[in-house]
Amino acid sequence: MKQQTIDRVAALRQWMSAQGLDCLVIPTADPHDSEYLPARWQTRQWLTGFTGSAGLSLLAQDGGWLWTDSRYFLQAEQELSGTPFHLMREGEADVPTPAQWLVQLSQASAGTLTVGYIPEMTSLDLYESLQAEGCVLQPVADPFDLFWTDRPARPQSPIVVQADADAGQTVADKLQQVRLCLAEQTAAASWGCLFNDLSEIAWLLNIRGADVDYNPFVLSYFLLTPSAAVLFVDAAKVTDEARAHLAANGIAVKGYEAWADLSAYAMEELLLPRGMNCAVLQCSRGYERTAWIDSPIPSLRALKNAAEVAGFRRSMERDGVAMVRFLRWLDEAMAAGQSLTEYDVHLRLTALRAENDRYCSLSFPTIAAYGPNGAIVHYEPEADTAAPLAPRGLLLLDSGAQYEDGTTDITRTIALGPLTDEERRVYTLVLRAHIALAMGTYPEGAVGLQIDAVGRSHLWHYGLDFGHGTGHGVGSRLGVHEGPHQIRKNVRACTLVPFRPGMVVTNEPGVYCAGAFGVRLENVLLAGPIEETPQGRFFRFETLTLCPFDTRPLDLRYLLPEHIQWLNDYHALVRERLTPLLSEQADKDWLLQATRRI
Repeated sequence: MKQQTIDRVAALRQWMSAQGLDCLVIPTADPHDSEYLPARWQTRQWLTGFTGSAGLSLLAQDGGWLWTDSRYFLQAEQELSGTPFHLMREGEADVPTPAQWLVQLSQASAGTLTVGYIPEMTSLDLYESLQAEGCVLQPVADPFDLFWTDRPARPQSPIVVQADADAGQTVADKLQQVRLCLAEQTAAASWGCLFNDLSEIAWLLNIRGADVDYNPFVLSYFLLTPSAAVLFVDAAKVTDEARAHLAANGIAVKGYEAWADLSAYAMEELLLPRGMNCAVLQCSRGYERTAWIDSPIPSLRALKNAAEVAGFRRSMERDGVAMVRFLRWLDEAMAAGQSLTEYDVHLRLTALRAENDRYCSLSFPTIAAYGPNGAIVHYEPEADTAAPLAPRGLLLLDSGAQYEDGTTDITRTIALGPLTDEERRVYTLVLRAHIALAMGTYPEGAVGLQIDAVGRSHLWHYGLDFGHGTGHGVGSRLGVHEGPHQIRKNVRACTLVPFRPGMVVTNEPGVYCAGAFGVRLENVLLAGPIEETPQGRFFRFETLTLCPFDTRPLDLRYLLPEHIQWLNDYHALVRERLTPLLSEQADKDWLLQATRRI
């Protein structure tokens, strides 16, 4: 595999030389800025050999560099070793951004670098960051078709219409809401807004698909004007049911690539959400008036309606049943001395989830990480390299599923046998941080930056911390990672979004000890209704996830009485909700034991 990367880099460098390029930017991106890329656009992975889901690479004639975040530092070190690419640890104080690095390269060469970029794979934000540093940018046609001989075509999964009972809101109502929001952002009488975010299109039109792994999206663009609506999508995807659904809501259908010609629509002003790529930027230059806006859809979508909340509850019950059956199986397998690997864990849990008739797919790649692999935050086991499990230490298991009416995301860290004192201490403190955030009461308008400190401070007190966020939004049978809100310690736009009743977010603190073990514990939370007190207005979170925490690793010296009470109450709820849904007495007995009062 390393030699393959070396050969591909050599071929691409020859092409760059012929194009007059000193450097080429290769982000992790498709034309829709998707989190999980259709296989066709996994060009960064194909070139560098780094398989993490996030990263950006720069290739020059005499060097190669790859930026990724703290989740992937250990993984990237391993996968880039022996290749032309050097790891740039994104976010560390002495590590320049890609744009700053290009400036340094330019200064070192005593000349101006010509930097190539592929418009359909370059976001507006990335383009502007490069432009701000004075880089000479040159758009180039996608070169990977020349070298990637078996490059996949665009995916062609059929459109699935989401049932009104699961959506909880009609397409007509959503279109009206969005039109009103867009009209407030322009003074033009005739305007049009082009959407390219697949999750926004899926929510707005109540459609789902399977064009993107783990996310039920349809590869498409969508144009909305005051009087028209057009979905740009490959014709092969449009089933009879989908065509009738779209027509009933006044939505015309045109080919996927037809979005680039908007001359047929009378628009005084073209509105573009900032998530657009540079191919759209180039197309927009034909309009005298173009306005960059914040899409109103994420804020509307974040407030789950009653039908969506009910779907979450049903999905959590299904997922909880699968998790209980899995955890019992794992306990019995380890006690019997069965030979298992991390990949076997993934296969077994996936199979148990798939037994439910409303299961659609996983919601992200399963993280099953034993021992030292648990310290690799987003480690994904592979069949031929997965570590064997041993009857000792910790297994970190982060997984989730897409069901027809909801999306799940859960992490449990499981004791496979005897633990060290440090493993027990860290596990207990991570659980303490999780509980503190879950049981907190927050003033109306509290933002993720503030909420983060409520949980994380319980780790800080003991000199512990973690690099990733504490919580992300979750879609209703949409993306498992959904904005606009997040809970994390960094000051970002997403951490300054006020929480409102109906928002769904994860709670997933962790601690990672390189070369030894990792602990993460995650549930999904729902922001509850506002409660009035003489001192103000407050809200609490309701925990939606239903699955026991492993109590075997606990060191009760690190838990306060209120934390133990919360854990006992949560386990009582899990037992009450899941026991009637378990068909085997052995599973019920296991659950009773796992949720016994501390």
